[in-house]
Amino acid sequence: MNRIGLYLTGLFVSVLFLTSCLKGSNVQEGYACGVIGVGKDYFTPVLKTNSGDFYSSNLSSFNLYDGDCCFFYFRLDSDIPENSPNYIESSGYYTISLLQLEKINKYYLSSHLMNSISTALPDEVSVSNGYSSGDYVENHLFITQIVNQPSDMELSWRLEYDEQTMMPTTDENNKRYYDLYIRATVKKEGEKTAESEKGYLNAYYMYNYFATAASKEKELLGSNYSASSSKFTVRFNYASSINKETNAVTWQSYQVEDNIAWFVSN
Repeated sequence: MNRIGLYLTGLFVSVLFLTSCLKGSNVQEGYACGVIGVGKDYFTPVLKTNSGDFYSSNLSSFNLYDGDCCFFYFRLDSDIPENSPNYIESSGYYTISLLQLEKINKYYLSSHLMNSISTALPDEVSVSNGYSSGDYVENHLFITQIVNQPSDMELSWRLEYDEQTMMPTTDENNKRYYDLYIRATVKKEGEKTAESEKGYLNAYYMYNYFATAASKEKELLGSNYSASSSKFTVRFNYASSINKETNAVTWQSYQVEDNIAWFVSN
């Protein structure tokens, strides 16, 4: 397994920018999630991250396109002229050595349910952890998701909701949730039978959903809305088990709170 693959088997933490310092120098290494875009000159290809724009001379060798999502391992040397404060201010990016990069599967949120949430989809598999960790970068939500499966099986992922009934859902305590459903189906059967935990890092374009949910929550709060403290809760539901005889699905969920003001104007 390669270095990035090994890393994904452990805990995924937001953006691991500058994770380790090499002894005796200002050279640092780290992992990060990024989205391919262009720099402030509207020409130079860069990796957009939560720590700023990153440029590497070998970025073009990975055959990537604008909007592609990536997970990468890099080295940053603070002593080179290209990473001086004046140069960074002028160029708008850090210059890195790109040591390894993997393109991440990107999915788009569906505003309708493909199937009843009480019944499994054809070839659906249960998910051990639907939201092991996450990071929001350039309107994309990167989520680490874990499945117990044969190592050579390939899965396809789906994130969906019902726009009419789940924006929001209210529980018995009048707590409002904005519900999303994570579903994994078999894309390619494997030949191996032994199962083990496998981590997937997927990217979902989420800005429109978050902006809509934030606006709805702001409207529902009315005069109780506070730009500095009001939040909305997104509940990521995933099929934790599937009854093979009845095809019934048991759901578990992971909740994320976001500031309304991040997505709406005040």
